[in-house]
Amino acid sequence: MDKKKTYTYQGFTFHTEAELAEAKKEAEVVTYIRSQADLGNVKTVVKLYNRLIEKGTLVTPLGIAFLQELRSRALESGLVAESSLHALPEPTKPEKQPETKLSKDKKLMEYYKEKSKRLTFTVAVLCIVIVILFVIRLFGTASPFTDYEQKVLNEYAGWKEELTEKEETLHQWEKSLTEWEKELVQREQELQ
Repeated sequence: MDKKKTYTYQGFTFHTEAELAEAKKEAEVVTYIRSQADLGNVKTVVKLYNRLIEKGTLVTPLGIAFLQELRSRALESGLVAESSLHALPEPTKPEKQPETKLSKDKKLMEYYKEKSKRLTFTVAVLCIVIVILFVIRLFGTASPFTDYEQKVLNEYAGWKEELTEKEETLHQWEKSLTEWEKELVQREQELQ
């Protein structure tokens, strides 16, 4: 769209096709109102004027010109005080707000798409790593923990053998003491 190009409609200049299209719609509304409403009746004019302002129906320069016409008719009649009429709205340029909002939305959308791609990639990598760790744990036999466990078991087996030997020695010593005690008891009896 060429920014320097302007459009003229019913004596008003518009900078964009969107403004022109909005003005054409408002022109149709104004034509319909002129054909249907009794603009000679001041009460009708005041009601119509205030209702159009409240609803924000007419916002282009063309629509505001019609509102100015209604306002002038009401005030010229002398039956209406200016305080009973709403103030005229400022003409708006509809192309700027939607474009900036649209461009902000596009930027946000692109930003979140990029974030989503990165997050998806990260999650996929982490899932692959977890699967690999499970496979290694299930099928791997040589782990540092397995080696340490085997060393502890071997050392415990050595202690067990030592303890068994010492226990056997103690049992033999106990037997010999028991026999020696019996001999002492027999000698003592012989001596008596």
